[in-house]
Parts: sequence; structure tokens; C-alpha cells
Amino acid sequence: MTLRTLAFRNIKQNFKKYIMYFFSLSFSIFTAYSFLALMQNEYVIMAFTYDARYRSMLTGFGIIIMVFVMFFLLSSNNSFIKARKKEISTYALFGMTNGKIGKLLFLETMIVGSIALVIGIGVGIFFSKLIAMILLDISLASFTGSIAFTMDPKAIYITVILFIFIFCVMGLSGLRVINKFELVDLFKADKVSEGKSEGSMILLILSLVSIGAGYYLAASGDPQMVVISSIPVLVLVIFGTYLFFWGGLPKVLNLIKRNKNNYYKGANLIATSAFSHRMKSIGSVMATIAVLSAVATTAIATGFTLYKNIENNTYDIIGYDMYFYGGQEELLDKVYAAFEKHDTKMTESYTTQRYKSVPKIETVTIGNAEYISSERDYFRVYSQSDYNKLVALSKSHLKPVHINHGEAMYTYPYMHQDIESAMLGQLLTFPDKEVSITAALRSGIVSFGALHTLILSDDDFEALLKKGHISEVDEKGSAYDQVTVLNYENPLKSGELAHELTQILSGNTGSFRVAYNHYIEALETFGLVCFIGFFMSAVFMLMTASLLYFKQIMAAEEERHQYRMLRKIGIAGQLEKKIIVKRLLPVFLIPLLVGIVHSMFAMKAADTIVFSNMIPVDNSYFTVLAFSAVMYGAYGIVYGIFYFITKAQYARIVR
Repeated sequence: MTLRTLAFRNIKQNFKKYIMYFFSLSFSIFTAYSFLALMQNEYVIMAFTYDARYRSMLTGFGIIIMVFVMFFLLSSNNSFIKARKKEISTYALFGMTNGKIGKLLFLETMIVGSIALVIGIGVGIFFSKLIAMILLDISLASFTGSIAFTMDPKAIYITVILFIFIFCVMGLSGLRVINKFELVDLFKADKVSEGKSEGSMILLILSLVSIGAGYYLAASGDPQMVVISSIPVLVLVIFGTYLFFWGGLPKVLNLIKRNKNNYYKGANLIATSAFSHRMKSIGSVMATIAVLSAVATTAIATGFTLYKNIENNTYDIIGYDMYFYGGQEELLDKVYAAFEKHDTKMTESYTTQRYKSVPKIETVTIGNAEYISSERDYFRVYSQSDYNKLVALSKSHLKPVHINHGEAMYTYPYMHQDIESAMLGQLLTFPDKEVSITAALRSGIVSFGALHTLILSDDDFEALLKKGHISEVDEKGSAYDQVTVLNYENPLKSGELAHELTQILSGNTGSFRVAYNHYIEALETFGLVCFIGFFMSAVFMLMTASLLYFKQIMAAEEERHQYRMLRKIGIAGQLEKKIIVKRLLPVFLIPLLVGIVHSMFAMKAADTIVFSNMIPVDNSYFTVLAFSAVMYGAYGIVYGIFYFITKAQYARIVR
């Protein structure tokens, strides 16, 4: 019998073991081909304005996926080899050298890999148009789905070369594993215990302190501190996670065993002991899966949160469907004509004057930097009525305000706690009047070219305007342009209208913003981030869950004789099912829960840096967690499916 014939026979006989591995391998190839094809797809390239950014993001993701796929396939391959110790020992007993055994396993890898290559690339080609349509649909507001089916030879070629290289590395890795085996040890493989892992209270405490320190830094409300601490946070949390699974969790299991009343109840004794005895081999895998689960859930939660808040963020930055200041007399007729041409109804419009004032204010310093001073800065100024009118027309989260006599509200587009604390209570001194800042708000939708904005009571505004302390003339003596804000029907779906409005206003006005332009740019970026996040999470979910599956199936092969002994002493079928559940559930549940908790603190850091500036609520973190919970639930469902598949296969093997 030739090695090739023997390889085919082994694959056929071990098909049930190979099927999950084969599925994961095919999905890896499908993912690699899909992203390579997207990078080459001419329709996608033409659709994205920022081609370099699109390519760099997909390339970066592709590298991450390839590294992880390599790790996953090597780990899975080594697990398969170890699970087949008896089979390998039989070959050795009949005179096959380690080199021939390695060649046999290499042939099996190449055969399975070749079939997976054909299927993975074939499925990728079949779904290439759909994947491109999904990417464009979530990334482009004006996408209609009219792209052609394409098959990219370059993507096929690169995918084949990449995975042949990976298969070769797997073959060499398998040969290294085989060379470590001793014949006697191979025959005793299923009877050799890993030995008890007592764990360490010191490692348990150290792991919790390390993770807790990482959480504390990540939960800081200071964006600058979070950015500076990002690397230490990663090191502390990852280091603490591995310490927990290496020495902390075994210690927890050991403490559980000391609770005699609970430990000696039926299935608890057998399941806890079996799990405890596997901690040496499974600890590193569980830690790796916890870290990767945190990465995957954070990626998908971040992408989903960013994507779902694009529209709100657009209007919190711009405020209106469009605005412009300067050239109203010449431009308004052209703007109205554009609406009529595109059969779009303008729902609201408002034109108001822009004013400025330079009251005396004590120089405000934040940290070691000067923030605001009378010599350098000025304020855009509005009356309460005018501000409330603008706010009522805006599509932002802002509400009308009431300003008391002698008081003012200060708005700044990049407001944070330090600025708010520094500005509250500041006195603005006019020649014959003082006004105190009693409220501060993060917003820039009424600044229209200014950085600092004040809202005064109507009476104070009128009095200061009459006396010339509020002026509609700039420092050069030229009158400020009026500002016009407009809202209209379907603003975020009217690409052609937005394009024409942009052409009308470009170079003919002081400044302008069209919500559609900002929205489409954000959609391109965050839509791509969301798409990559979903793909990355799908790959990580599948790979990590598959890795647990392989490890537990390998354990089932080695533990089969233990269940046989239990049945001989009269263990009931129902009790055996309970033992299997309690034996497997912690292996899947603990890394998942640890990963999700890590992700929750990662999302807190992301909220401090990004989302708090995007989501206009008092506590944006709760909103972020609400979006994240959807993704955590989806992740948990996939893990649950793999758990039930593993449980069924484990039960079949031990029976």
C-alpha cells in the first residue's frame, strides 16, 4: 500500500474528526480570497473616493487574519497528531520511520488542504459579488447594487501560494511533534495523566491585580491618559489573563474541591477533577481564546457602534442639512433652482447675522497651556431667541435654553471636563457691564467660523449691541456675512443634489457645509471599519471555537477509558450527561466571559477617546454598552452552537 493510498484511507476513516477542521480551513481560505478579491475589484475601487485608505485597511486586516490563521492551523494540526498517537505508534511498530510517518501526515495535510483550497476559493468566487455589494451597501449611501460578477486570477494565485506555504509549515511542524514521541509513551497515551495542577494563590492574586490595574487605567475619564496608557493596559491585561489561566484558575478549582459539601455531589466530583487535571494542557489555549475573544468582540462592537451613530454624529457636527455664509444675494436663487431641478422640497430655512465681541476675560490656563485670553481670542455671540431658533431648526440633540439677566452660556465644539470647569464662573467684562458664564455646552453648530461662542439673554444682547460692544464687523472693518441654514427632504440620500449644491457654493461663499458630504465620507470610513470588524469577528469566533472543539475532542479520545470504568461501576446515563456538561461548559464559558469583560473595559477606553465625542448623551458609555451587548449576544450564540456540537461529539466518543 502506497503512502498516498494510506493517506486517502486515513482521511476517509477520520472524516468525522476532519469535518470541523475542514470547515474552518475552508472558511479561512474563503476569507483570504474574499479580501484579496475586494482589493482588486474594479467596481469597489471606483466606488471609494479614498482608494489608498480602503486598500491599507483591507491589507492590514488581511495580515492580521493570515497570522491568526497560521497560529490556528498549526495548533489544530498538532492537536490532531497528538490525538492520533495510537495510530502513529502502530505505524512505528510495523517499521515505519518517523520520516515516513511525517511524510504520510504531510500528504494528508496537502490532500485536505487542496480540497479546502478548491472549495474555499470556489465559495469565495461564488459569493464575491454579494460580498462586494454588502461592502458598498453599508459604506456608500448612493449604492444601488449594480455591479458585475468578477473572478480575479491574481487573488486566486496569491491565495493558493499563501496557503501552500502554510500547509508546508504545518507539515514541518507535524514532523517536529512526531520526532518528540517515544513508542512506549504512544501506547500509554490515553492512560497518562497530566497530573494535578494545584495552582497558586500568589499567581491568582497577581493575575487579578494585573487585570484590575489594566481595567483602572482603561476606565480613566481623561482621554490623554487613556491614550498614553494604551500599551501598558494591553500588557497588564494580557499578562494577567495568562497568569489567571496558568495558576489562578487551577487554584480556584482547588478551592472548590475543599468545599466538601458541594464537591462530593454527584457529577461535581468527576467533572471538576477532570477539568482540573486538564488545566496544564488547556490553560494556555483558554487564555489565548479569552484574549482573542476580547479582540474580536471589541472589533465588532466598535465597528457596529461607529456605524450606527454616523447619522447622529453628522448632525451633531454640522447641525443642518446644509448651511453657508456669504453671498446670499447671488447664491440663494441658484440654490433654490437646484432644489427645484431635483424635485426636492426645502422644508426649512433661516438667515441670521453673525456677531462677534471681545470682552475682557482673565486668561484661562489649562495644564501648562494658555486656553483663552482677551488679547488673542474673540466670541461669536447670539441672543437667546436667535440661538433657540437655530437650535429648533437643527437636527442635533441640542435643546432650547433660558439665559438669566447677567449670565451667559459658553459653547465650544471640543469641550471636555477640564475646559468646562475652567470656564464656569468666569467673568466677561464689558465697558459698563459684567456677565458671568454659568453654563457650558459641547457644541459647534452655531459657531459658523468661530471657536468660542456665547449665548446671552435677549435684554443683555440688545443692550450690548446698541452700545457697540457686540459688533457685526470684523477686525478689518468689513461686515460679517450672514449665515443661512436649510433643511430639505431626504438629505442623506440626495447625492446628485448635494453634488450640485457643492458646485454652486464652492469658491462663491465664505464657507459652507452640506450634511450629505460629511455623511458619505464617514460612511465610507466607518462602513469599511464595520465590515472588517464583522469579518474579523466571524473569523476569530470560528477559529477560537474550533480550537476549543479540537482540544476537547482530543481530550475525549484520552478520557474514553475513564467513562468506560464509570459505566462498569454502575454510573447512570443521566449522570454521565451531567458530567459531560459540567466538564465542557466551563471550557467554553470562562474564556468567553473573560473576553467579554475585557471588551467592556476596552469599550470604556474607546468611549473616552472616541464615542463620548460622537454620542450626544450625558453618559455615552451606556449607549456604547447597549450597542455592544447586541454583538456580545451574537458572539455568545455562535459559541453556544460550537459548545453543543462539541458536547454531542464528545458524548459520542466517550460512549
